[in-house]
Amino acid sequence: MVNPLQSSEKYVYHYTKIDTALKHILKTGTLRLNSFSKVNDPRESKSWTMTTTVRSDLNLKLEDWDALSKSVSDVLKQNVKLICFCKDRVSAVNQWQIRDPIDRGFAKPSMWHHYANGHNGVCLVFDKDKLDISFKKKLDEKRLISNTVKYSDDGGINQISNAPFSINLTNSQSKQHFIKILQNHLNLWMPSLFFTKLKDWSNEEEYRWVYFDENEHPICIDFGDSLEAIVVGESVSEVYNENLLTYCVKYQADIAHLQWDNGFPKLLKLGNPYITHKHLLEDSKQT
Repeated sequence: MVNPLQSSEKYVYHYTKIDTALKHILKTGTLRLNSFSKVNDPRESKSWTMTTTVRSDLNLKLEDWDALSKSVSDVLKQNVKLICFCKDRVSAVNQWQIRDPIDRGFAKPSMWHHYANGHNGVCLVFDKDKLDISFKKKLDEKRLISNTVKYSDDGGINQISNAPFSINLTNSQSKQHFIKILQNHLNLWMPSLFFTKLKDWSNEEEYRWVYFDENEHPICIDFGDSLEAIVVGESVSEVYNENLLTYCVKYQADIAHLQWDNGFPKLLKLGNPYITHKHLLEDSKQT
């Protein structure tokens, strides 16, 4: 997991609270894909304001335009699920960084603060390709898309045409045709709609899976053998150590503790519990 990193595409990192990790993710061996409405970015959690073009003979009132915009947004986003991760920076490749892993996906102080309960959580390290295989075993591949998020501050003002938040409905003659136009728009603007965020989020180096489901309910997916390591936050109590080690044995994952020295991350207590602590898994089965 640590050195030398051969590719910034090798791992993805998921920050979470210690209770969420122990009581849900590690206990069940699953990851949860949630609705777009559950994410922090208002670009994704709120309805999109869509600039629409329609036939002039419809004579829409102001409230009709607002309703149409919301309707288009709802159709484009309905039942869409996602799960988000961080990646390593390209600058971390081929670097030996045991003492100063600042470019690694598990060493982002803002992520520890916002998503791992102020360093009182964990960062779960997954093999990206193995995780992708696990998702595709459960989900319809035609509805599943994954990619690196791009960051841009462009698009603050909607254009009349040729823009992700503008759509021409002048040829829409029926509900079926309306849905077909929106599907074509979705296919054309997929990266801009679902894989683009403002530059202020760029420190996250985000990678995500997006799934176009047929219902609104969240999905829990087995992560299989994709868990590579658990990085433990600086403020996590030692009372959790045995449970974390037990799960490392179960999933054959490494473990490390991340501490901060003068504001810089330091990996400590690196280990291979699945080799040194096999007895913990047997003990947990007997209790």
